[in-house]
Amino acid sequence: MAESVVSFVLGKLGDAFVKEVLHLHGVSEQVEKVSRELTRIQAFLKDADTKRIVNERQKQWVKEVRDLAYSIEDLIDTFLLMVPERKPGKREAVKRLFVKTKKLPAVHKLGDEINQIMARIQEINESRVTYGITNIGEGVEGEIRQPIQPLVPSDVDEAGIIGFDDDREKIISLLLDEKTTRRSVISIVGVGGLGKTTLARKVYNSEAVKKQFEIRIWVTISQTFELIDILQETAEQLQIQQPKDLSKHQLINKLYQSLKDKKYLIVLDDIWATNLWPQIEAIFPDPKNRSRIFITTRFLNVAEVADPISVPYKLQFLTEKPSLELFLKKAFPNRNANEGCPTDLYEISKEFAKKCGGLPLALVVLGGLLSRIPASYVAWDKKRGTINWANNGERCFAIINTSYEDLPFALKSCFMSFAAYPEDYEFKDVGPLLRMWIAEGFVPQEENITLEDTAENFLEDLAQRSLIQVTHRDFDGSIVSCRIHDVLRDLAIQKAKENNYLMTCSKIDDIHNCSQTRRLAINYGWDMKMEERELLGQSIASATPNLRSLFCIGSVPKISELRYLKVLNSGYGSGHKLEKFGESSQLRYVKVPFEVHSEVDMYNFQTFIGGMRFLQTLDLRWSSINCDLPDCVWHVKTLRHVFLNDWGTPSSGPPSSADTHPQQPASTAITYSRPFFFFLNFKVQMLNPNC
Repeated sequence: MAESVVSFVLGKLGDAFVKEVLHLHGVSEQVEKVSRELTRIQAFLKDADTKRIVNERQKQWVKEVRDLAYSIEDLIDTFLLMVPERKPGKREAVKRLFVKTKKLPAVHKLGDEINQIMARIQEINESRVTYGITNIGEGVEGEIRQPIQPLVPSDVDEAGIIGFDDDREKIISLLLDEKTTRRSVISIVGVGGLGKTTLARKVYNSEAVKKQFEIRIWVTISQTFELIDILQETAEQLQIQQPKDLSKHQLINKLYQSLKDKKYLIVLDDIWATNLWPQIEAIFPDPKNRSRIFITTRFLNVAEVADPISVPYKLQFLTEKPSLELFLKKAFPNRNANEGCPTDLYEISKEFAKKCGGLPLALVVLGGLLSRIPASYVAWDKKRGTINWANNGERCFAIINTSYEDLPFALKSCFMSFAAYPEDYEFKDVGPLLRMWIAEGFVPQEENITLEDTAENFLEDLAQRSLIQVTHRDFDGSIVSCRIHDVLRDLAIQKAKENNYLMTCSKIDDIHNCSQTRRLAINYGWDMKMEERELLGQSIASATPNLRSLFCIGSVPKISELRYLKVLNSGYGSGHKLEKFGESSQLRYVKVPFEVHSEVDMYNFQTFIGGMRFLQTLDLRWSSINCDLPDCVWHVKTLRHVFLNDWGTPSSGPPSSADTHPQQPASTAITYSRPFFFFLNFKVQMLNPNC
């Protein structure tokens, strides 16, 4: 996560306009030095984002770097707030801007603040040397770094686990399908800890499978696999003599010769990477005798690469009944099925099982934990009070945590953003989520592809890794709606808190713990009085000065005091008057139900919109606007999307080099110099697709 913050800040430092203004202020060399030092530090952080850090000093060092990057971001954003809007492409305008801004007393402090930043960088570099951190992945000199060990408790991978009988029969029927004579690949796909390996073993050891295949081989693939190890393991199970003395080419040849006339079943358990299959495919011949490759993976694209024809088997979370059965089996290992659960513990057992969210690993771990304390309601209730599913359930989250750690740094930020949403929340339309990622700066600009397309690819990547659940796809296969499982949401919350990425609050006391957070989600309870909501909203502005994103439903704080705010998502609820909004020039994404009825309201609205020179998305659905939108909306040069309902209509539409088209019915698509779309009664405009 720290690496993503540094990368984002480096991108800001590289902005052409920022560089030119800094040059005119005579601090470009200082800023360039900051940029170079951050680039060096970034190399260490890339290891920190991909490898497990067990040393507390390393963790502290990474935290200091992250905080430093945040400070630099604050400095840049503060500076951008001081300079007036520039005229694009006009160097003279930049010079005039300099003449105006150099007179501001605050600007004169810029050089001093940059020097303070450099001093902190020097301290961080010195502490890195002091700690002996030559490379995050290598750890501290003289200290052996703890290797990543298998995190699945031994009792989770057993043939007797509950809830897979139907799945087993379906997969067996796929393996034994008489119609498919080619060597096909059958895949089980699901999130880590869901029981893929357990299910695969039940299938592998079934009598029906044993009878059908002359050769059965099981190979477990490590996350950092070596092809030679896979070849040697397969050769040993085929009883090839002294496989470790053979070269890679010799092993491939012997394996092929041993399998070419046999009906075989090869299980490749826990494949993490798509680049494995092209390396091993040639090992397994296709004798056209219904031989099978059977793989388990967390990633849908791994299964699709292995066999584009066969449909992957997506393993689902356990439902309520088998979840409870599995939990009770682990919590009461010495009781037989007839004894069941003690009566006084049945309801609390149901609560524990439900909290595990159908994840077999969580059920097994929690059941094992409770099996070690007295089987009494008092003891279990006390334990229930000590379990914090967002922070202290590390053992329950260990497996799914490995999926998170495998994410590229940009996707980690995207995944953590799900922590802002309520439990069981379904994104009926993923568009707003993607646009918020763009507004936050998580999505990099790539050549020949829009930011929206890149964001869609990010979401698809999360789906491929089974970290989100796709609930509906469009005709072209793109994701329309999705949700995140509760257990995975808890992981997102845990990571968000660890990285000071996002905090949630539901009462005023929570605000005191949020002073350093960059993103805040307000959860107004339905029983919270309006006065309490207003008081909570007022507390936010003073308690969270560095806030970048605010998610809330209901009362909105006086955001003019949140000068760094980029994302404001107030969702639904009653309309808001604009007096409290003022000028918020850093906003990129605005979704607020406004009330615009009078001339005063319209003046406030124009002031609000006119001050947002970085605005990308303006969502006015659920707003009460009984007059035409002012032209100032279309004059925001960074604007990419505008969403309206029938209460608000554009007065003239976006500017065009061609003649402006007349207003069209809502179901009609019309084109300006920049794409402009209408869908049903919601007008959706995509402006400046490449800005």
